Amino acid sequence: MSLRDRIATYYVITTGVIIAVLFFLLYEVAARTMYSHLDGDLDAESLEVFKSIVVLSNQFIFANPYEWKEGEHHNAEVNPVFLEVVDTAGTQLRKSENLLSSALQFRPALHERTYYNATLSGASVRQLQLPIQSTENRTLGYLLVALPLDEAELLLLSLRIVLLIVYPIALFVTFTVSRFIAGKSITPIGAVISTAEHITKENLGERIELPPHRDELYRLTATINGLLDRLQDAVEREQQFTSDASHELRTPLTAMKGTLEVLIRRPRKAEQYVAKVTEVIGEVNRLSSLVEQLLLLARYESERQKKLPEPLDLGEQISNVLARMQSSLAKHRTKLNFRYTAGHIVQADAHMLEILLTNIFSNSIKYSDEGTSLTIRIEEIDRQVLCAITDRGYGINAEQLPHIFDRFYRTDESRNSSVAGTGLGLAIAKRLADLQNIFLSVQSTVGEGTTLTLRFPKNF
Repeated sequence: MSLRDRIATYYVITTGVIIAVLFFLLYEVAARTMYSHLDGDLDAESLEVFKSIVVLSNQFIFANPYEWKEGEHHNAEVNPVFLEVVDTAGTQLRKSENLLSSALQFRPALHERTYYNATLSGASVRQLQLPIQSTENRTLGYLLVALPLDEAELLLLSLRIVLLIVYPIALFVTFTVSRFIAGKSITPIGAVISTAEHITKENLGERIELPPHRDELYRLTATINGLLDRLQDAVEREQQFTSDASHELRTPLTAMKGTLEVLIRRPRKAEQYVAKVTEVIGEVNRLSSLVEQLLLLARYESERQKKLPEPLDLGEQISNVLARMQSSLAKHRTKLNFRYTAGHIVQADAHMLEILLTNIFSNSIKYSDEGTSLTIRIEEIDRQVLCAITDRGYGINAEQLPHIFDRFYRTDESRNSSVAGTGLGLAIAKRLADLQNIFLSVQSTVGEGTTLTLRFPKNF
């Protein structure tokens, strides 16, 4: 069953239940109103009859015999009213002439004024039974008054027939109209399905046209378009990653192959073999470092990577990382401006934070001239801990700045320099920062240096 038919069916079922309840209530109101009118007529007639009955010494005296001879009590065909008086045992004391040889139904168990449906000579009547009491409130007998129900039952029967005919027609019309409306309402879904079926890896840039009304379908379409945006970005990044990784892996392999081919062309001196093998070992080390960083990045690309956040003293963490980097700092004769101050507590994963800081410091040292300074400043602003790392390196121009956290991205200056690098350090740092909800930003001026700022979440 299609969505349109399901919507129409659910709507018809709901509407059918509501209409059935309404029809039932309508029928009940009509029946109760009709019986209420009949009961009113019975009350009026019983009041007239009671005026003609006098109770003396526990005896009935019919003071007005003409009341019993009126046309409505005499005639059984046109608007008849049937009267009967019985004693407490049900023995008939008097009845109207239109009863002929018949009698009204007496119910001895009823001791108060009561209205009920009964039969008279096979016909339905609405009947009133009320006690006749003496001055001492002793019941001496009962007055029975009845009116025919033929017209009322015919009217109720006609109403039932009309409702039973109208009900299926109403359901059919409701289903047809609701199916049409549902079809119109889900037309945008057809457009979504049609467009989505034609979107493949080759045309991921195609998007679904947004509906004119900002309703749930609009949100659904916008959500699917957003999903396509993320898929396209992921595919493009994956393609770029594959291309860059292939290129970066191919470079050391090509160098190693070329060196080894030169070695086997002719016999060489031992020192030449040592020199060439040393070059190959250098390329192997570079390749090993690249593979290690690729594996590290792949591991942390997964959102399911476990984090073990804990309260850490940021100054102490930075001091520990710098202590392990003393040889690199000494090799580049980097002047370190950092004063350890305890008490700057952040919530982070110790291992991730160590890798993040190591990559940032290594990048700042690597792309700065020897003998320049590296400044590390920690401060608290609005209950947030900020750590700014400023170098006096080459700087990055405004066009390249938005891409420095991309994988394998290296600025033109770094590519043209003799500094070895893979372009993965800052990409890994950015990923680790994102995993820990640490905001990592960069500011740079060409020829003056670069500042990387870590903004840690508010203190817990």
